Amino acid sequence: MRNASTGILTAFLGAAQQVEVVLDSKPVADHWEDQSALEGYTVAGLAGHLARGVLTVERYLDAPAPPDATEATDAAGYITAVLGDHDPVDSGFHRSVRARSLDTSSAGASALAREVGRARLALQERLDGSTLGRRVEVLQGVVITVEEYLRTRLVELVVHLDDLAVSVGQENSKDCPQDAYDEVAIVLVQVAARRHGALSVIRGLARRERHPDAIRAF
Repeated sequence: MRNASTGILTAFLGAAQQVEVVLDSKPVADHWEDQSALEGYTVAGLAGHLARGVLTVERYLDAPAPPDATEATDAAGYITAVLGDHDPVDSGFHRSVRARSLDTSSAGASALAREVGRARLALQERLDGSTLGRRVEVLQGVVITVEEYLRTRLVELVVHLDDLAVSVGQENSKDCPQDAYDEVAIVLVQVAARRHGALSVIRGLARRERHPDAIRAF
């Protein structure tokens, strides 16, 4: 049986490699200045946001370790804490996210793809089963293990690869291996359960007559 931690690392690196391929593709270059399928983002901005799902891992690995007494959360806890109740378009939080994303994309699609490739190879060398339990302090001061942070990055990569594919007319593409989709589905169900209650999620998945409305993580 595959070690669960190693599985997360493999899924993350595989998704990161797909990000590199997609960013360096002709459809992305052709639609670079267009509005994307994600409200508030151009294709360039969305590409920058997607790339940051890989690039921020290096940054947090290089930061000082958090105090030992600080409790670490898991991937669902991170997403719940960071998203909070921010409006996904008009909040100051999301405006700043879009600004950072657009700034990251300023060098262009091919240069961005090369930077993602460089970061992916560096992370492939740095990360293994012995480093995934290390604790890091990430966005908004949240403390999380490297393994759980990779789970949050995998959510970002899988969700926004789909956003980007839809934005450039490639909506029928399947960009990631099945284990990446499976892992993201687990995290999103956990997020939805924490935001709406586990029973509501179960009813939403299994009993349409009791809970006809969609239950979403975001």
